[in-house]
Amino acid sequence: MNKKFITLLVLIGLSLSGIAFFSSKETSFLLLDASELAANQAHYHDQNLRVRGFVKAGSLVREGKKAKFTLELNDLTVPVYFTGATLLPDAFKEGARARVDGKLDKGVLVATHVEAKCASKYEAGYAEEK
Repeated sequence: MNKKFITLLVLIGLSLSGIAFFSSKETSFLLLDASELAANQAHYHDQNLRVRGFVKAGSLVREGKKAKFTLELNDLTVPVYFTGATLLPDAFKEGARARVDGKLDKGVLVATHVEAKCASKYEAGYAEEK
């Protein structure tokens, strides 16, 4: 009876470990600044990336739910193609801070998720306190 119980516990433990390992690989993202990615794109191929930067002025082209734009930081840029499962956020515009989730494909970050931060929301309170 003890051998069967121990074998069952070992199988359950191995199953749970396998599930945790393989599911974390699919949902984990490597957080980078746009300048880091632009400086060494070959290093980040085939990884889930979360990239931060600013939307470069004059680069945003909307195509329905899809969009093309460039993220920049410290004068280094990364071209982005947003595949558009949802609409872009209202705060997403040229010059806005953005965070993009996706994978690098032939030098272009193919994004499945985009978030934008509206700087004016946060700076208004700060400006009043000075």
